[in-house]
Amino acid sequence: MWVFLSGGFVSIVAHRDLPDHLMVRARDPEHLRQIWPSAEVQLTPSADYPARVVLARGEVSKRLSEEIDSMMYPNFKASLTDESYHDLCLDVWRVHALWGASQPHVHREPPVFITSFEGQSTDALGLIPEACIVHADAASEEDRTSRNLRMDLGEGSLTLCDLLDFRATLAPDHTVVTLCRHPPSFVDGGPTVPWIHRYFRAYDTRIDPWLVAIEEVRCLIEEGRNVLLHCVHGRDRTGVVAYAVLRSLGYHHEEAVEQMCLHRPRMASVWPQRLSEPKAVQLGSIMSSSK
Repeated sequence: MWVFLSGGFVSIVAHRDLPDHLMVRARDPEHLRQIWPSAEVQLTPSADYPARVVLARGEVSKRLSEEIDSMMYPNFKASLTDESYHDLCLDVWRVHALWGASQPHVHREPPVFITSFEGQSTDALGLIPEACIVHADAASEEDRTSRNLRMDLGEGSLTLCDLLDFRATLAPDHTVVTLCRHPPSFVDGGPTVPWIHRYFRAYDTRIDPWLVAIEEVRCLIEEGRNVLLHCVHGRDRTGVVAYAVLRSLGYHHEEAVEQMCLHRPRMASVWPQRLSEPKAVQLGSIMSSSK
């Protein structure tokens, strides 16, 4: 039996010599210690599962029942705070999803986004891995003093940033749109703002995630929202989505690139070339012709 819990992954099998006991195994001994803190973990470095404990069947059953009774999360992957374990579970989910989609009784398109969420910034606080918080805390002085400026677009506006200068850029009237896996490190005790999470990879060759994200940002601006758009580096996904939004609002290529560089100066040496590459040109052309 394979069991994925917020505290870790274990493999449970019958004990060969003790009928009333089970062998609970793990690849990370800390997973066993998280789930059974008082158990004596045996280490066999050469084994497939190098960490294991022997427990009575009733003890294992009781502990798993406690996990079920105390479950509060609406999404398992979002409950994982260890980054490497989260990535492992995401890989397992992805392989399983592909297998499920191949079954003859299933007839549906793959999801547009890897993860998708709408709520408030307070909903993101518990999802940020500790490593990301430390990373944000270690931001340089330049990152702590944002030079990102708002582009006023009709009744709304668009501001572009990355994870490091996010804190310095965030304002109380922003609606945050996140395009990367990890939520930004919202300032503790700072403003509570609307938060939209649309995670897809920068190298995603499908056009749907890009078009959906572009259209969503455009609609938010047309509703009068002040959108703060970001990904990890505030460069690739952020740049292409923002560029296509501007093209949809009537900006020509040169004008769109110029405005983006003026309002996020640190990308001034990157975006003129990046936004002339095929993906940006294709999406800009599509959005320009649909305005």
